[in-house]
Amino acid sequence: MLKKLHYYLLLIGMMTMFMGCNHDAERLLKRAEAYLPAEPDSAAACLDSIKQPEGLDDAERAWYGLLRTYTDNRQGKGVNSDSLIRDSYEYYRDESHVGKTLDKTLLRHYAQSCYYMALFYSSCDSTKQCEDLLNQAVMGSEQCEDWHTCYLAYTQLGSITRWGDTEYAIQQSLNALAAYHKINDDVKNEVLILAHLAAKYLLVDEPDSAVKYYVKGYEIAKRDHLVKSQNYMCMGLASTYCYIGDNEKALDYAQRGIITADSTVLVPSLVTLAQCYFDSDSLDKAKDILKVIPCKSDDYINKYQILRNLSEIAFQEHDYDSLFAYVDSAYECLEDRFFHAQSVKDEYYQDNLAKQIEKEKIQHEAERNKWVLGTVIFFLILFAVIIYYVLRYRIVVERHKRFNHILSQRFEHSKHLQDQKEKERIIAEHQKEIQHKQELLHQKSMTLAALQKHLLDKLEQVRQLLTDNEKTRMTKEAWKDIEHLMNDTDNNFVQNLRKHHKEFKEEDIQLCMLIHLKVTNAAIANIFHIGESAVKKRKSALKKTGFQITDPDITLEQVIENL
Repeated sequence: MLKKLHYYLLLIGMMTMFMGCNHDAERLLKRAEAYLPAEPDSAAACLDSIKQPEGLDDAERAWYGLLRTYTDNRQGKGVNSDSLIRDSYEYYRDESHVGKTLDKTLLRHYAQSCYYMALFYSSCDSTKQCEDLLNQAVMGSEQCEDWHTCYLAYTQLGSITRWGDTEYAIQQSLNALAAYHKINDDVKNEVLILAHLAAKYLLVDEPDSAVKYYVKGYEIAKRDHLVKSQNYMCMGLASTYCYIGDNEKALDYAQRGIITADSTVLVPSLVTLAQCYFDSDSLDKAKDILKVIPCKSDDYINKYQILRNLSEIAFQEHDYDSLFAYVDSAYECLEDRFFHAQSVKDEYYQDNLAKQIEKEKIQHEAERNKWVLGTVIFFLILFAVIIYYVLRYRIVVERHKRFNHILSQRFEHSKHLQDQKEKERIIAEHQKEIQHKQELLHQKSMTLAALQKHLLDKLEQVRQLLTDNEKTRMTKEAWKDIEHLMNDTDNNFVQNLRKHHKEFKEEDIQLCMLIHLKVTNAAIANIFHIGESAVKKRKSALKKTGFQITDPDITLEQVIENL
């Protein structure tokens, strides 16, 4: 009796200790959430105080993953891994029934997890998944009146749709500004929204609106002594005034921006200042600035801008040797940027896949160890039970032979329970193995989809490069690369074209490729070094003689799209 009492007291003490630990973790999580978004360092200190987050229950572990991701992002670390936020997102998605719950706290956590999962997909260039999650974040945050998450999601929506649908991007930025004014919690975010809005208005050729929002953001940044934001706004105003031809104001704002530029924005600020001098016909000053800009070797964007401006200056000065050298260097810079971006993306996907495989391996080993431990405990208990009944059986035989029948029944019953539990264990292991195989198949399909998306992005970059560059120089190797890329992404388009039209010349094949890429007549003329009228004549001749189509209502573009 005393032994049983001691056992129960020990069990109660362990349960009390466990509940106390959980209560302490809940208190730290609440305190960390109270610090956000204003004091991320204090929030990080609270989260670091939780020594074993993997030992929390599902709700607290999801809460911890969300707050950790929230804190890291506020500290400028970004969301480059989904190891924590994905579990949080899946938990809140299921618990909130995909944002349909009436619990505002749960809905707020669901909206936040959608936003940070969207940031992760944005870092992976998965635009469709990012946009879907941001829309979920907007709906959830509006329902629970979490305006901070709401305007962040609207701002991100405007950013990812900037180059696709500018009018839609402007509307999303206006929505972000309206949501921000309901809370007014971080002036830096307000300036950022105004900067995005001004940049989008400049894309739709509304420079007056762009100037309005840049000036408003500059005044706010100057009022609150936000030096870096002042630089960003000054350079935006300088670029806008250059666009509308007011070179005096452009140069004034560029010089103001240089004063507020730190090491992180000095290079683009100097590039903008040089551009302002160039537009003001001060070629010598522009050239002097461009030649002393401290540009890093892997800063491909600014290097390209510098080389491009130097080539334009050389053209104005009729220095054709320097012009050709700068153009060749700019083209090499674009090539380096393309291949560097491709290698970084490939390395990221490989690292992410390796991390996922390692995570699955650890989970599998943990499950296996759990089953091994459970089996050992089961057999120890079974052994103890058997020993207990054997000893009791002997005592009963010696003292009370009349209980032999009862002991035999109990022994058979215990054996039956053992067999039943063993069957249940085997069935559970089989089901877990099936589930693991399904997860592996799903992971492979996701990887293939990501690779397909990567190829399509490369094709779009090629199309944009051919369209935007005014002086395009195509080599045979470049044509072959574009042909391989189109075959990989568009059901062997060029291969089928060569197969069914063997009479086509190489120039006809190249013209079909450019039309299928939706390259404009002006860009085609630059590529073939002919006039736009000559391009139209080639198209007409190819339609009539190559494809044998004389119907004037059918265009060559329609013929090629239907191949």
